[in-house]
Amino acid sequence: MRVVAMVSGGKDSCYNMMQCVAEGHEIVALANLHPKDRDELDSFMYQTVGHMGIEILASAMGLPLYRRETKGKSTQTGKQYVPTDDDEVEDLYSLLETCKHELHVEAVAVGAILSDYQRVRVENVCSRLNLISLAYLWRRDQTELLQEMIDCQVHAIIIKVAALGLVPDRHLGKSLREMQTHLLKMRDKYGLNVCGEGGEYETFTLDCPLFKQRIVVEDIQTIISSADPICPVGYINFTKLTLHQKESNTGGDVVFVKKSLDYISDLNESTYSDLSDPDFSETELELIEKETRLRESLSQNELISRSNSFGRHLATSSSSPIPIVTKSASVDEPIPTASSITGSASLLLLANANQSTSTSALVLGGAGGGSSALQANSCCGFGSSHPLGSSTAAVCGSLSLAISSLGLSTTQCNNNAATTTMPAGITQPPSPMKYEREFRPLANQAKAAINAKGWMWLAGIQGCASSMEKGMQQALDTLRELCHSNGYDLQDLCFTTLYVRSIAEYPALNSVYLQSFGFHNPPTRVCVECPLPDDCHVIMEAIAYRAPATHSGDDSEETQTLLNGRRNTMHVQGISHWAPANIGPYSQSTRIGDITYISGQIALVPGSMTIIEGGIRPQCKLTLRHISRIAQAMNAQGQLRDVVHGICFVTHPAFIGEARRQWERRTTNAIMDYIVLPALPRDALVEWQVWAHTHNDRFDYEETGCSVSDYTISIRRRWNYENNCAAIVCYVATGLASSTTQLTQLSDDVLGNHCRLAQSLSAENLDEILTYIVNRLLKDYPITKRQRLLEQQQQQQDELKANSTATPTEALTPPIVQAAPGGAGDQQQQSSTDANNTLPAIHLKLFYQVNAAPPTDLMLQALHDFRRKCQEMASIVYTVLPACSLHNFSTFLSICGVRHE
Repeated sequence: MRVVAMVSGGKDSCYNMMQCVAEGHEIVALANLHPKDRDELDSFMYQTVGHMGIEILASAMGLPLYRRETKGKSTQTGKQYVPTDDDEVEDLYSLLETCKHELHVEAVAVGAILSDYQRVRVENVCSRLNLISLAYLWRRDQTELLQEMIDCQVHAIIIKVAALGLVPDRHLGKSLREMQTHLLKMRDKYGLNVCGEGGEYETFTLDCPLFKQRIVVEDIQTIISSADPICPVGYINFTKLTLHQKESNTGGDVVFVKKSLDYISDLNESTYSDLSDPDFSETELELIEKETRLRESLSQNELISRSNSFGRHLATSSSSPIPIVTKSASVDEPIPTASSITGSASLLLLANANQSTSTSALVLGGAGGGSSALQANSCCGFGSSHPLGSSTAAVCGSLSLAISSLGLSTTQCNNNAATTTMPAGITQPPSPMKYEREFRPLANQAKAAINAKGWMWLAGIQGCASSMEKGMQQALDTLRELCHSNGYDLQDLCFTTLYVRSIAEYPALNSVYLQSFGFHNPPTRVCVECPLPDDCHVIMEAIAYRAPATHSGDDSEETQTLLNGRRNTMHVQGISHWAPANIGPYSQSTRIGDITYISGQIALVPGSMTIIEGGIRPQCKLTLRHISRIAQAMNAQGQLRDVVHGICFVTHPAFIGEARRQWERRTTNAIMDYIVLPALPRDALVEWQVWAHTHNDRFDYEETGCSVSDYTISIRRRWNYENNCAAIVCYVATGLASSTTQLTQLSDDVLGNHCRLAQSLSAENLDEILTYIVNRLLKDYPITKRQRLLEQQQQQQDELKANSTATPTEALTPPIVQAAPGGAGDQQQQSSTDANNTLPAIHLKLFYQVNAAPPTDLMLQALHDFRRKCQEMASIVYTVLPACSLHNFSTFLSICGVRHE
């Protein structure tokens, strides 16, 4: 893309430009905002100290410079920004508008690292101008980032200090390399941001690989703006700067700049497994598993001879039966071809650092002068003399182990025809998945359930029309109507789920969706393809929150309730190396109180926004890293183990085993369901949908089960000590509901019996199953608490009746909406208790196997009758959804249930 780079002269903006060039973008101009007749502005947005050197910096790069004066006035300093005429952000808008008009740029490079204040405002301007924000330094580890800058020969000096531990007369004018050790000491001593992201110091870049000439400081003026004896503040004014030609380098020094794939090359070395010893890396854990399988395949004598050959600290030995190699970190463990297995009983995986091509190089110098050029290089070094970190890997050289890891039989390995085309990694399922699309009518009814805390679940919203656009609009109209009829707005939604008939029509769907959710901080979202019938284009679910407008008389309690219910949304739209950008109308995450909802995550490489190659394993690893990083960004102590419940969508049954393995190696705190669907966005193989709780360490776990007629019911449940939050995953199977995901080598008789038995499920059987599920969700629910809420509601009604100016019916009862297929109907059947929202609200999501399930109208009618039967105990909403396959061959129904307050 053609890029204009916002520059302050500092190290961050210059290194971000290097990252842009490394990703293949073209920097066509520089842009800068500066004060008038002042050295520095007290601006929330811009670094202005050193602004007198910006023009010579542009000359050093040989690029045009666009500048505009700014008064540095911030009229809106909150988390969100709304365009305001006299705010300094509008100066940025005018500047970039000029750049776009004259240069036809497509993106803006910004060097923000951690400031949400700056990010939100830059993204606001970019959104209004239809530009993309390139912020490759966003949320980078600052210690690592500073080292990268130094290694990549970004020569910047300190031009302002304003932090404890930094002194003007001692540190002004020093380079990053000279200051690095001291900055690290101040980080440990005072918590200083190593890259100065907290305003501790500012820099000016004198040279970097993008400069055609280097800048030389001839004369400066030092200004002490605060002579505080503990924390003095001072800065430098440049009074004379000159350009000098770069020295010729006959040796052809090369600077290696990391690219997007390099920032995910450490997936095998991740050590955030909750189950493992934190000193073990991902690769070491996999090697331990391989060694375990090898030991199981050996005789007792072989076990004795090899008992000491594998340990945590590996050492190379010529007599060792297990070859030891040093392997550079890679995205995924390579899997050898079957022909290589048959050729040798030893399996040796070699990965030389010189074989990687994922790093770009900036060549410095040259015989002709100081010009720089970008070129590809085959070395994995990240910097002029720092090779990519490596790990010692032991590879078990057993033929049986190799065959096992590839999923091959001995016959296959002996067949030359079968061994000549095995790929280097599992990139596709063993065989294309053949799935059946639902042909029977599916008539979910839109319903809403609201609890006393203000949470509202909306389910069963369908869009049935002649086209995807009309179907999506119908579903959105129903959603809006259902929200308004219950006193909510679309802005109150915090999470939406779209099950679409064809993911190929996503662009058309998204354009319609954008018309309703084009506001700031839209809800998080999941969008997947389901085998829906022809007349149904989309099924929609949503969760909303609005704090109840009640006054208890206790101001402190009410204030705390408002604080706990405050909505916090993260919508990062800039492309970075942190996590995938959400440029569309949905946010990465929404947090309300202790509950955090995270958008569906797929394995996009953040820096390039493309799906990672290598198959299901690297996709699982990268997706889970995205979830972990988003959770941490929403909560300083957030982590993957905070997830309470989720659904893992995959596109082939063979992927479930690896997805489950990768998840459970990181955490066993959550209950996870596994659903096979026809397709996912961007042709991803896996997508995770999760929600988390801040105090997940206060949750209990149980596994229970029962038999209903000829069916086996198994439940996994999690609930917290306060019992105001509970989640369930229930499997209904025709046989023993084991955890196996083996779906191959099933005889026609077995599959036929499974289908016949699944299709014979009666309404009475389903009612008994639903009763079991809801009883577990409401187990030990504080009945006295519900009664107290009823008494409070009755007291409010009495007070309103006593007040002649109030109309209780209008205040407490939402308008009734007429029932319609797929519409916001069925409200007239809600009892007065439902209207008062004092009952616990339960959301049920029922996935069924398309080719092995009872009639859809039977399931929907059974759910409808069950909901009415339970209306005095709980407010229940549900959605019935078809799936290609469930977590194992004998499971034909998978029911997820959630209740939280």
